[in-house]
Amino acid sequence: MPDAPEGADAGTVRLPLRFRDLDAFGHVYHAEYLTLLDEARTAWFRDGLRLDDAGDYVLARVEVDYLSSLVRTDRWVGAVFAVERVGGTSLTLREELRADDGRVVARGRSVCVLRDLATGGSRPVTDAERARIEAYAAR
Repeated sequence: MPDAPEGADAGTVRLPLRFRDLDAFGHVYHAEYLTLLDEARTAWFRDGLRLDDAGDYVLARVEVDYLSSLVRTDRWVGAVFAVERVGGTSLTLREELRADDGRVVARGRSVCVLRDLATGGSRPVTDAERARIEAYAAR
């Protein structure tokens, strides 16, 4: 998966691992990978892409390949995002989770549909949003 463009700090979001993320064996439970990606994606939409109503999107599709375990001794995880496609109302993202030692623990792809708060339906990507989003296009 390509990283975010060079110098694009907003393409990476760092999250602490929490005790609640762990299972009885001291591993991060597999479903928590999706939660970590979701939390990081929402933060990136808000702070990096500066999307209007950044938290108001729905996932139309998500896929994850689990590559390595996150464990109790991992302190944080980095989520790296790159935009694969910008549609009329949606974004397709390539996503990666990296442990604090740099190893890639998961790779994924998501299709995010922007939502209109008033109607609950999809809303178009604005021209200003499109310009900011395309700065993070996958290479």
